[in-house]
Amino acid sequence: MKKPESFYEKLAYLFYAIADCDGNVNSKELYKLHEEVVSIWKSIDNDQDEFNTDLAFEIEAIFEWLEDNRYSYKDAYKEFTDYATEHKRLFDVLVKEKIMHTCNNIASVFKSVNHAEDNILHELKDFLEKLS
Repeated sequence: MKKPESFYEKLAYLFYAIADCDGNVNSKELYKLHEEVVSIWKSIDNDQDEFNTDLAFEIEAIFEWLEDNRYSYKDAYKEFTDYATEHKRLFDVLVKEKIMHTCNNIASVFKSVNHAEDNILHELKDFLEKLS
């Protein structure tokens, strides 16, 4: 299913929330996000924005904007869950798996997931399981 630009924007909010929930976005997390965008999210569909850029790269642009503006990770997480609740049809089983894969990889760039990350990952897993 073709995904709108807003889908990728809200994924950025989620991935930012995962990276920032411990109060710090690290360069390793940014690099991991880029790897995930290229290897996973770019393959969702081949849609492009008005500048002929793959929509998946919107994830990185919005993520950086959130970081630059020191957006609250709690507000970012809520932005994602509100959007997902309103657009459930965009979140099939495969997309949910990819979301958890990316979030787990961002959270584990330092070989272990800290307490804050573990909490938000469990909350996300529960949310996605109930989203149908």
